[in-house]
Amino acid sequence: MAIKLKNNQKIKEELGNWVKLNDAAQILQVSEITLRRKIKSGQIKSELRDGKYFVHIKESQLKEKKNDIINFEKYLNEKEIEIKNLKTQLYDQKILIDALEEKLTFLLKKSL
Repeated sequence: MAIKLKNNQKIKEELGNWVKLNDAAQILQVSEITLRRKIKSGQIKSELRDGKYFVHIKESQLKEKKNDIINFEKYLNEKEIEIKNLKTQLYDQKILIDALEEKLTFLLKKSL
């Protein structure tokens, strides 16, 4: 029974996708040159198809990348909301400045 669990675990670890070298470099956050070195040294599973390298990316690595993207999108949304609020505040401040400048101009004309 324990042997089956180990085999099932190994099968789960093997799950993943074959992706182009440049996409794999982005997912793994390394340069293509570094990735080629790892392929050459046998550290990363790869295949040569029609003269192009494809790299096997494990499911866990793909999930991590997806989580990073989701977190980054949330961060961007928060910043967009913050920018929108700041633009509103800036617009309000501009209206206030315009009103104060008009009042100042009126007072200066009245005092003359």
